[in-house]
Amino acid sequence: MDAIELLSRYADGERDFKGANLRGIILSSNSYRPNAVPTLGLTNIREPQNRPHLIGADLSNADLSEAHLCLVNLSKANLTGANLAGANLSGASLSGTILTGANLSRVNLEGAHLNWANLQEADLRHCNLKSADFSSAILIEAVLTQACLIKAYLIKANLRQAILKNTDLTQANLKDVDLSGADLSQAAIIRANLSGANLTGADLTKAQMLKTNLRHADLTDAFLNFATLLEADLNEANLSRANLSKANLSKTYLRNVCLNGAHLSGINLSGADLGGIDLRQKLLTGINLAGAYLSEANLAGALLMDANLSASNLSSANLIQACLINADLRNTHLANANLTEANLMGANLSKADLRGANLKGAILANAEIKGAQLQGAILPNGKVYK
Repeated sequence: MDAIELLSRYADGERDFKGANLRGIILSSNSYRPNAVPTLGLTNIREPQNRPHLIGADLSNADLSEAHLCLVNLSKANLTGANLAGANLSGASLSGTILTGANLSRVNLEGAHLNWANLQEADLRHCNLKSADFSSAILIEAVLTQACLIKAYLIKANLRQAILKNTDLTQANLKDVDLSGADLSQAAIIRANLSGANLTGADLTKAQMLKTNLRHADLTDAFLNFATLLEADLNEANLSRANLSKANLSKTYLRNVCLNGAHLSGINLSGADLGGIDLRQKLLTGINLAGAYLSEANLAGALLMDANLSASNLSSANLIQACLINADLRNTHLANANLTEANLMGANLSKADLRGANLKGAILANAEIKGAQLQGAILPNGKVYK
């Protein structure tokens, strides 16, 4: 069936095109060639009012591979199980379209409208989805491996259990999206908006999330090991039981985050804003918190052996019974910090600011305190340093 026959039958009221062979069909203005054979294209479709439309058509299981469908209106059409591999649908309208189980591999959907579309279990591997609108779309268990979603809109989309491995989501808007159980390993999610997103159980191993907005996001049980979240905003995010081992969270904003049961071994939090954070009893051996802001943080009983806390701000922090054996606390701001019964054996406190700090009962054996400021501090013997 050629383009003219298809649109003529549609104009006559026919809507059933199930299983039709439309491979390579040209219905787009961009594909129109003045000298083309008539059966391959349509004249005057460069005019907006003449752009082809197949609204509500049943094209389930149809073969539309390599088709040219730029700007075509396929809103509310049924493309269940259709083969669109290699097709050009840039700028097309597929709002509310059913594409469950469809083959969309290598399809060009740049700037296309797919809001409210159903793409459950669809194959979108290697697709160009740049600036496409997937707002409120259903993409449950869809495969988007190595797809390009740069600046795409996925607000409130359902991507539960979807596969987005090595996908490029740079500057994409994923506000309030459901990515629970999704595979985002090695994905580029740079400067993306994931505020309020559901990422419970998601795999973000080795994902690149530089300057990403994750405010209020739920990352419970998520895998973030080896992920890069440099300068990301995680304000009020839920990271309960998340695996953050060897992740890079340097210069991140982590105010009011929940880290209950989170795995933090080998994590890089240098320069991060952790003001007021609750890290009681946490295993933080060898953690890098150099230059971090930890004012008023609760680190009571935390295990910080060999931790790098140099030049960090721990003013008014709670470090009661914290284990800081061999910790690097050079130039650290510990004014008014509570270090009661803390173990600072072998720690380096040279040039640290300990003014007004409480060190009562603290262990300072083999600790280096050269150049430290101790005015008004309560010493291990209970006496105030003057």
